[in-house]
Amino acid sequence: MRTLERLEALLGALPSGLLEVRLRSGKPAQYRCADGERFGEVIPPERLRAILAALADHSLYAREAELKQGYFTMDDGCRVGVCGRLVCDGERPTAMADIGSLCVRVCREIRGACDGFYGALFEGKSLRSALIVSGPGLGKTTALRDAARRLSEDGYNVCIADERHELAACAQGVPALDVGPRTDVMDGCPKHIAVTRLLRAASPQVIVTDEIGDRRDAEALQEAARCGVRILASAHAGSLEQLAARRNVYLDVFDLAVLLGDEPGRVKEIRAL
Repeated sequence: MRTLERLEALLGALPSGLLEVRLRSGKPAQYRCADGERFGEVIPPERLRAILAALADHSLYAREAELKQGYFTMDDGCRVGVCGRLVCDGERPTAMADIGSLCVRVCREIRGACDGFYGALFEGKSLRSALIVSGPGLGKTTALRDAARRLSEDGYNVCIADERHELAACAQGVPALDVGPRTDVMDGCPKHIAVTRLLRAASPQVIVTDEIGDRRDAEALQEAARCGVRILASAHAGSLEQLAARRNVYLDVFDLAVLLGDEPGRVKEIRAL
């Protein structure tokens, strides 16, 4: 059962154009839609726990490793963020306890989501590496997925390092989302490990990955670039100036940055790096 079907069974009829569901203990359900916000009924603490259990297939233990990071990903690519009391051993998270809220981000396949920048990926016949940049919830993952599909359809061997299971939503190793006919996916492991394995195993022409952030990710992508592989990736930033202050994110791997606009699917700026 897909995530929206599960939520509808748990919460009743959902509004159309749904992008995100936020459920907070003792507060009204909040629905963020393409045309604005809606609010639903109050979610008591015991019901919030029941909804979390149902989304996790009544096996929170199996999701323990993900929950320590504050989220888990559904089989169709939707991500369930979990907030509450995080139990730590020093600086190492060991468990998520006393759940206070859930944030379900709806995974969407939108053909054409990359149209605003796809042409800029090419300089003549040469493909360039690009970093897709925006704040949260403005379509970076959707645009990356669509670009991977289109490059794959256009003849490139594409590899996806899908740490959070959101780009391809693999089930038993097979993508549930359309990422193209020439695409291979390594999912469920840290990006820097996946990139290294893909270089060895799949002879990629293009590597696609989501939300790079630390130096290990950037160094793995730098090694891929040295091998002649083009990179498409995303990073959180509110502006290209903010991005420039975080050189560790891209380490000269990328030829251009694409800043998405204030609405999903809109491109605000494309700049050479």
